[in-house]
Parts: sequence; structure tokens; C-alpha cells
Amino acid sequence: MPETLTKPLAEPDEGPARFNKRRLVRWIAILTIGIIVVLAVWQEPLYARF
Repeated sequence: MPETLTKPLAEPDEGPARFNKRRLVRWIAILTIGIIVVLAVWQEPLYARF
């Protein structure tokens, strides 16, 4: 019996690589964390302790 390669059934086919939900969620998380860090530094600058 010949072995055949099949796609795994765990994840559905994704659309074009240019836009997908996982990439969008990742960028939103990175931007949110970056904005929070900038706001935290503006509230309490790190150089104020020196």
C-alpha cells in the first residue's frame, strides 16, 4: 500500500499570507504593549531617579 501525504486536519486553510487574523492579533498586541510602555515612561521617566 503506497503512503500518501495528506494535509493535517488541525487547522483550516488560511487565506493569502498578506492578511490573516493571527498576524493582525499579533500586531495589535505589540502596538498595545508599546503604547503602554511609552505611557508608563512618560508618567515616571526612568532617568528621573539619577
